Amino acid sequence: MNLKVILSGIAMSTIFGLSFLFTKNALDYVPVYTFLSYRFGMATLVMLLLALLGVIKLSKKPYWRLWKVALFEPILYFIFETNGLKYTTSSEAGMLIAMIPIFVVILSPIFLKERIRWYQIVFSVLSFFGVFLIVGHGEKFSGTFLGEILILGAAFSSAFYNMFSRKYSTEFTPVEITFFMMFSGFLFFTVVSLISGQFTISFDTNVIISVLYLGVLSSTVAFFLVNFMLSKVSPTVSSLFSNLTTVISVLAGSLFRHERINFIQIVGMLLILISLVSNSYLKQRDTSMRTSVSRGGDISDG
Repeated sequence: MNLKVILSGIAMSTIFGLSFLFTKNALDYVPVYTFLSYRFGMATLVMLLLALLGVIKLSKKPYWRLWKVALFEPILYFIFETNGLKYTTSSEAGMLIAMIPIFVVILSPIFLKERIRWYQIVFSVLSFFGVFLIVGHGEKFSGTFLGEILILGAAFSSAFYNMFSRKYSTEFTPVEITFFMMFSGFLFFTVVSLISGQFTISFDTNVIISVLYLGVLSSTVAFFLVNFMLSKVSPTVSSLFSNLTTVISVLAGSLFRHERINFIQIVGMLLILISLVSNSYLKQRDTSMRTSVSRGGDISDG
């Protein structure tokens, strides 16, 4: 895992970590599916503009083959997450979403035929425990069973998205995958908001600022970074960065909303960071060892 992947993971986690503040502000003024239509519409517009200016390249390819990627994220993920949050607490949802790396570890051998090392399992569980300490310590959970199932659906959707994005990374570039995701999200949520009679036009400043942040950064840039990471490393590695988002959210809450960080939360953040660094180091070491053995075999064969 090179420096570009690490920096991409940190940047992605930072963008996603701050996105909750902007989403919460916007939903005070417009319905959920309408806002999602705005968000992915802005992302699609930005990517088309960048393509016209020659900043990015969108080649003529059979993009329809990416339907599995777009189905799981953004479509199913946001449907499950948005509706799940109606029936459960944000803390409980945060813990269930933190199970994404664990689900990825389970699914990778099945769908990608990847070999899972012992430390990937250990650090995925340790990272989840870190999130539990941050968002769950001392909380009384009042969410319903339906809410928990829906949030788990979001976590599984994200895990499957990781699988399929990795799978199609050999055929499509990260930019192409991101564009198809944004365009599909825009079409789907616009149709849903129109059919449900929720679609409305808003020029409120809070909504505009949130759409710009979430459409440009949290959708276009952040998902590009995720797809870039998945084109370079295994989902079991890249998914651990998702829990770094929790660390960023806590630090952002402390910095901008003056929320208090307690000792238990600090321990949780340290566990997440230790899991991420240790997993990355051991994965890199394994890769280097396999490369050395392979080269030794080639030399001896010669």
